[in-house]
Amino acid sequence: MSDELAPGTVIAGYRIERRLGSGGMGSVYLAKHPELPRYDALKVLGAGYSGDVAFRKRFLREAELAARLDHQNVVTIYNRGTEGARLWIAMQYVEGDDCSVLLKRNPGGLDPAVAVEIVSQIGRGLDRAHREGMLHRDIKPANILVTAADDEDDGDERRALLTDFGVAKGGEDTSQLTAVGTVLATLAYASPEQLCGEELDPRSDQYSLAATFFHLITGKVPYTGASTDAVIDAHFNAPPPRISQIRDGVPPAVDAVVARGLAKTPEERFATCKEFATALRSALTAPVGRPAPRPVPRPTPPGYVPGPGHPSGPQAPASAGRPSVPVQWSVAPGIRGQANRPGPPPPRPPRPAAGQPAGPPSAG
Repeated sequence: MSDELAPGTVIAGYRIERRLGSGGMGSVYLAKHPELPRYDALKVLGAGYSGDVAFRKRFLREAELAARLDHQNVVTIYNRGTEGARLWIAMQYVEGDDCSVLLKRNPGGLDPAVAVEIVSQIGRGLDRAHREGMLHRDIKPANILVTAADDEDDGDERRALLTDFGVAKGGEDTSQLTAVGTVLATLAYASPEQLCGEELDPRSDQYSLAATFFHLITGKVPYTGASTDAVIDAHFNAPPPRISQIRDGVPPAVDAVVARGLAKTPEERFATCKEFATALRSALTAPVGRPAPRPVPRPTPPGYVPGPGHPSGPQAPASAGRPSVPVQWSVAPGIRGQANRPGPPPPRPPRPAAGQPAGPPSAG
């Protein structure tokens, strides 16, 4: 039987108007507030999950964690509760679209300046959450809402808000909220440390934000593959494709910033999301003709399918597909033994002398 609630259904006093979308744990509805003259977004846990103690705990914990946040770039949580066997959370309704919808309208990627502005705003919200001891753990275009351009409060300014803290975890009790070997994230944007079940810190969210920026500006995810294992191996071992070779007019300086945000180990990344976004904004204004530093070659994982802008040979195919992986995803058997976590990067090779052409990009 379907878990979807029909328009007119009343749950916890809220009257359902229509479904806004579905996620890994349930559906979100536009609902009329029981007392106030406003509409909220009501997230309702799927009935199939309600009997699962771990799911119920995570769902309730989402509200407890996210309700602490008061930031203009994070969706506000208003209330939570239970209705029969169902759990629900009432949150701020944002009139606009999520970034996955924007990408469908712009399959070649968003305007670079718009992509940087979205990431900058979301980075500010993430840094606030990190200061409060929270990790999001599932940053992706579908979890970023962008207000309509005619928002009365912001005039013509569009605002980006981070939503769905359904897999958010307080730093002090992460081991109690996630089963061993389970990754609560979408594979295309998950950090290497997430994929092998290591302890996470805010730089894991930064990796996912960098992967999201890559998707926003190119229309493609950084790593694609013929199998789940191939994508995982790419997260561990393959250098990110160069955005400047995919998107015309993007300075090569952007490549170096994104490569640092997508570094294989947290220590190689920026200290904060704000630093990452600031570097992106600065790089976007760099000369387009300036050569980017050549990445250090890494072994190509077996079965890895290079994404666009990341050739591995003259006839290398470029796969544009996005892996279809559920939000609730378990690490493949044996992956911990197969994934080689890289150590600190070796020194960069010397930059070509003036007038000397840069060589072709590394095949990785």
